[in-house]
Amino acid sequence: MRILARHDVQGNVHEIVVSPADSPPVVVTTEIGLLATYVEAPEEFTGLDLNDPESLQRLTEVLDQFRVEAKAEARLVRKSPEAY
Repeated sequence: MRILARHDVQGNVHEIVVSPADSPPVVVTTEIGLLATYVEAPEEFTGLDLNDPESLQRLTEVLDQFRVEAKAEARLVRKSPEAY
Protein backbone atom coordinates (compact mmCIF):
# COMPACT_ATOMS: atom_id res chain seq x y z
CA MET A 1 0.00 0.00 0.00
CA ARG A 2 1.31 3.43 -0.96
CA ILE A 3 0.12 6.47 0.99
CA LEU A 4 0.59 10.07 -0.10
CA ALA A 5 -0.33 12.54 2.65
CA ARG A 6 -1.09 16.22 2.18
CA HIS A 7 -0.15 17.89 5.45
CA ASP A 8 0.89 21.15 7.06
CA VAL A 9 4.35 21.85 8.47
CA GLN A 10 3.27 20.59 11.91
CA GLY A 11 2.41 17.22 10.33
CA ASN A 12 -1.37 17.50 10.63
CA VAL A 13 -2.86 15.42 7.82
CA HIS A 14 -5.41 17.23 5.68
CA GLU A 15 -5.91 14.56 3.03
CA ILE A 16 -4.47 11.25 1.89
CA VAL A 17 -4.32 9.32 -1.35
CA VAL A 18 -4.03 5.55 -0.95
CA SER A 19 -3.02 3.30 -3.83
CA PRO A 20 -1.71 -0.24 -4.29
CA ALA A 21 2.06 -0.58 -3.84
CA ASP A 22 2.54 -1.74 -7.44
CA SER A 23 0.62 1.17 -8.99
CA PRO A 24 2.31 4.16 -10.62
CA PRO A 25 3.03 7.07 -8.25
CA VAL A 26 0.19 9.57 -7.95
CA VAL A 27 0.58 13.28 -8.47
CA VAL A 28 -1.41 15.82 -6.47
CA THR A 29 -1.49 19.57 -6.24
CA THR A 30 -1.38 21.22 -2.87
CA GLU A 31 -2.73 24.39 -1.39
CA ILE A 32 -0.36 27.08 -0.22
CA GLY A 33 1.08 25.99 3.10
CA LEU A 34 0.57 22.25 2.55
CA LEU A 35 3.15 19.64 1.66
CA ALA A 36 2.76 16.27 -0.07
CA THR A 37 4.79 13.38 1.34
CA TYR A 38 4.81 9.64 0.73
CA VAL A 39 4.59 7.91 4.10
CA GLU A 40 5.02 4.35 5.29
CA ALA A 41 1.82 2.52 6.17
CA PRO A 42 1.47 1.92 9.93
CA GLU A 43 1.11 -1.65 11.22
CA GLU A 44 -2.61 -1.02 11.74
CA PHE A 45 -3.03 -1.00 7.95
CA THR A 46 -1.76 -4.55 7.47
CA GLY A 47 -4.43 -6.68 5.86
CA LEU A 48 -6.76 -3.85 4.88
CA ASP A 49 -8.46 -4.39 1.52
CA LEU A 50 -8.75 -1.14 -0.45
CA ASN A 51 -11.78 -2.54 -2.28
CA ASP A 52 -13.72 -3.19 0.93
CA PRO A 53 -15.82 -0.26 2.28
CA GLU A 54 -15.35 -1.44 5.89
CA SER A 55 -11.57 -1.48 5.43
CA LEU A 56 -11.69 2.03 4.01
CA GLN A 57 -13.70 3.19 7.03
CA ARG A 58 -11.11 1.58 9.34
CA LEU A 59 -8.34 3.29 7.39
CA THR A 60 -10.00 6.67 7.95
CA GLU A 61 -10.41 6.00 11.68
CA VAL A 62 -6.78 4.96 12.08
CA LEU A 63 -5.45 7.93 10.10
CA ASP A 64 -7.18 10.34 12.47
CA GLN A 65 -4.72 9.14 15.12
CA PHE A 66 -1.57 9.93 13.09
CA ARG A 67 0.42 12.89 11.89
CA VAL A 68 3.31 13.09 9.41
CA GLU A 69 6.78 13.25 10.94
CA ALA A 70 9.55 14.28 8.58
CA LYS A 71 12.85 13.08 10.00
CA ALA A 72 15.08 14.53 7.32
CA GLU A 73 14.80 17.79 5.46
CA ALA A 74 15.14 17.92 1.71
CA ARG A 75 17.81 20.19 0.34
CA LEU A 76 19.24 21.26 -2.99
CA VAL A 77 22.71 20.08 -3.93
CA ARG A 78 24.81 20.86 -6.98
CA LYS A 79 24.54 18.40 -9.85
CA SER A 80 28.29 18.51 -10.37
CA PRO A 81 31.12 20.18 -8.45
CA GLU A 82 32.26 22.15 -11.51
CA ALA A 83 28.89 23.86 -11.93
CA TYR A 84 29.25 27.57 -11.17
